[in-house]
Amino acid sequence: MAQHSYPPDPDVMPLGPRQRALLAVLQEANAELSGQELHERLRQGSQRHGLATVYRNLRLLQRSGLVRCRKLPNGESVYAPLERDDHHLTCVSCGHSEPLPICPVATGGLGLSKVLLQGFKPLFHTFEIHGLCLSCQQSEPLSHG
Repeated sequence: MAQHSYPPDPDVMPLGPRQRALLAVLQEANAELSGQELHERLRQGSQRHGLATVYRNLRLLQRSGLVRCRKLPNGESVYAPLERDDHHLTCVSCGHSEPLPICPVATGGLGLSKVLLQGFKPLFHTFEIHGLCLSCQQSEPLSHG
């Protein structure tokens, strides 16, 4: 997958042990994880974090530009380290989510530039296309008319 081009903010405070533990679990995972899944993995290890603490530290990691968040069709948020720059095609019927082979937002992908960003400082991005997967299209044809 493509690497993101946004460096972490050097003005953000250094990571504490809880943020480092969360980041390590996310980096070791082979897929995005929900806050509940992160909480469970930390409980299985030597780290003991309450669920509210997990979510609070995930927000800190997002603001630091180290973790990105994506909402699933069911409303659940899933998290991944920024270096895993995955983007998805997501079915609104069955919820299946298929990773895209490239990052369409990478440098030059959508023409993002300093002019378009108008001083906005990006920390991370997500790109997702919502629609119907082939299986749902075949089982539930839509009428367009």
